[in-house]
Amino acid sequence: MELSADFSDLGATLVRTTTFYRSLLLAVAFSSLPDRIRPAFAEAPRDKSEVIRRIQTDQTLRIGMYLGFEGLSFRERGKLVGLEVELASLLADEFSAEIGSPVRPEIVNQEWSQIIKVLRDEKYDLVMSAVIPSSLYQRYHIRYSPSYLDTGPTICCREVDGKPTPGITSDIRSLEGKRIVVINDPAVRRTLRVSGVYVESDRNETDLERSFPQAATEALMAENGIQTSLIPVKDVVQMDEMPHIYELIASGAVDAGVIDMGIIWWVSNNSKRWAHRIYAFSKPIGPYIYCITTREEDVELGNLLDIAVGRMLANPKYHSTIEKWHSPQAIDWDLEAADFLHPPRKNRLENGFSTMEPKR
Repeated sequence: MELSADFSDLGATLVRTTTFYRSLLLAVAFSSLPDRIRPAFAEAPRDKSEVIRRIQTDQTLRIGMYLGFEGLSFRERGKLVGLEVELASLLADEFSAEIGSPVRPEIVNQEWSQIIKVLRDEKYDLVMSAVIPSSLYQRYHIRYSPSYLDTGPTICCREVDGKPTPGITSDIRSLEGKRIVVINDPAVRRTLRVSGVYVESDRNETDLERSFPQAATEALMAENGIQTSLIPVKDVVQMDEMPHIYELIASGAVDAGVIDMGIIWWVSNNSKRWAHRIYAFSKPIGPYIYCITTREEDVELGNLLDIAVGRMLANPKYHSTIEKWHSPQAIDWDLEAADFLHPPRKNRLENGFSTMEPKR
């Protein structure tokens, strides 16, 4: 199936062109200027850190990644494939160019709900697995790179004869009274709450990682200065395993799902198992950005990765990879990690996430 929004070829070309030049400027600022005028924070210390020495010695960049995100990172016929798998290879190439020695990506599979926590155990050097900045992760003392993918959660549902389930639209208000499923993640919980979603039967619940009481939704809306009508839903099912989520949506066991476009676009259009069974709308209900995550103390590694991300965004291979796996229409929210942390930078999000429109 095709996503529902129609964009002209000219519009898509303008999007790609705008995003390309924005990315090119970022890459130039970090890597193409003479050394004497490059930003101070992008300068690597003369004495290489232990983690950089290990990376150069082993010639590997160990990347924590959950291999259960079909479309993002998964196995197909024994081969690792997906958007983030391809971007990890491109990132390693740019990182190699920056440090002046060859480095290959080594994908380390990690169950997603523990992927940030395990970063602290030094099982891998960085995380590149649909990580959206959240205050809940700050307990692990991590840092975020600039965004390497602007995306967002979108509504999806069972597909019937090439059409969405009757009554379900791209408008989050269509979820009123419905049973929905989401991945167990703080970013999606935040997006739903600032959009006004709550579960009436959760009114006495206090565990906000597993429930959606009205009071918590109202509090977060007030904190972000959002004035919009509340959306009572029947239930919000939170799960860790994407295949189970897809099955609930495709079978009609739930009325709808709210899934990252970075994941669901390819699944709903190209997956042999789920295409023609799951319908996904193309308009996000709010912004997400994917950031590379490193340990806070690995300053040199973080700075080098920031530069590598800028170079990657300016690489034509990046844009063809996004078109292949994420959708032909690029999104530019013009947001940074700080915009998703607490307290939010209200000058950037003065009307709240749910009212934002991407810069296309």
